Amino acid sequence: MNHHDFIDDLVKWIDGHIEGKMDLDSVAERAGYSKWHLQRMFKQHTGHPLGEYIRARRLKKSAERLARGGEPILDVAISFGFDSQQSFNRSFKRQFGQSPGAWRRQVRVNTCQAS
Repeated sequence: MNHHDFIDDLVKWIDGHIEGKMDLDSVAERAGYSKWHLQRMFKQHTGHPLGEYIRARRLKKSAERLARGGEPILDVAISFGFDSQQSFNRSFKRQFGQSPGAWRRQVRVNTCQAS
């Protein structure tokens, strides 16, 4: 397996296991490389740092879940491996420009207006 196929398989694995605790150490252990070497390979092949990729995927999936229902924001945050609602809120706001609660309200308004 070449490096490109390896990284593609790793991305699929990450996407399939994005919920819960996932850190660079556990991904590197799964991959069988040191985390430093894995991060270099990942960035070389994707153009994105591995940690940023994982965080962005978590936030995208959490935004999708927030849009679907009334699950408490803390529950969503915990299920995607964030240690607290505060750290989730900070990351979410950095990624999407607004808090998870404001984003959820906006999605609901937009959905109601589209109907």
